[in-house]
Amino acid sequence: MKKRIENFYGFKKHLVRCLKQNWPVLFVFCITSCTIQNKINRDGYKSIPSKFSGKFYDQLDTLRVQYDNRIFTSSLMKKISNITNVDYSKPIQIDIKDRELFFTYDDTQAKRHVLKFYGKRYKNRFVFYTNYETISFPVIFISKDVTKYSVYLPTDKEIIFEMHSVNEAAVLFFGGESSHKSDNKFKLLPNE
Repeated sequence: MKKRIENFYGFKKHLVRCLKQNWPVLFVFCITSCTIQNKINRDGYKSIPSKFSGKFYDQLDTLRVQYDNRIFTSSLMKKISNITNVDYSKPIQIDIKDRELFFTYDDTQAKRHVLKFYGKRYKNRFVFYTNYETISFPVIFISKDVTKYSVYLPTDKEIIFEMHSVNEAAVLFFGGESSHKSDNKFKLLPNE
């Protein structure tokens, strides 16, 4: 037991000596992160007018997990609101009025629903959040979970919904992050 304690003190002295000599490298290593960027040039996209209205058909996609026999379905409305009974044979109405976005859709029981989101207009996009959750106990624990959607109009006949999800957490000075993006592109129906 006495030998283990002596070995521990020797290890502790060696560790402190190494940290004193290499603290700049350790500091840079702790604050750097690796990111992968896939930039798309959106300068040619149209700006969204202050009062925009359009219709599009949402699609129910079937996804299969590669190493499993499970099958999932995914659609824009399912991602935004976790609604499973959307009638995909009828178009979804989107209305943007100043800082508000409205989705109007019918469900399988022929009921009409309206989803309302508050957002902000930028140069050529409209941004709204479906989830923004932060938990913070300063220095000890910090957590953030954000799901952001950006609406783009590449042309008069197309609309793009880009989802960006970020999950971050840190305990003391050690943390991690995961993020992913996906987009849904739809043809706008002509005005009736």
